[in-house]
Amino acid sequence: MSANSRAVRRRCTATLLLMTLQGTACLAWHTEGVAPQVVLATQQPRALRVMRTDGRQLVLQHPVLRGDTLVGISDQQEEVRIALTDVRQVATRGFSAGRTVGLGVGLAAGVVGAFAAAYLIGCSNGGCN
Repeated sequence: MSANSRAVRRRCTATLLLMTLQGTACLAWHTEGVAPQVVLATQQPRALRVMRTDGRQLVLQHPVLRGDTLVGISDQQEEVRIALTDVRQVATRGFSAGRTVGLGVGLAAGVVGAFAAAYLIGCSNGGCN
């Protein structure tokens, strides 16, 4: 493998890592203070985290309300039905300003640290004279 293709691969890997970190940092689960019926009627979320009265929680993709039952697709790609009486609380994914700011500060610190390390390594080899 040539040095050029390794450099391209490293840049692509770094870009993908940053995009993944950014995507996970900007979103967080927000507990809703209203009934699941209201959440589905007003927000129509793509995913809904459901906390059941027995303490178990699961994430439903494409949730809908059918009568008194919450219906959606589980992580195992199976249809799940939960009676509304078995739902303790629900949460939706949304933008998180705090996590996004934290990511920005962390990335900036990482870049500054990398430049400082590169400078110190260069100077230890007599390159700063």
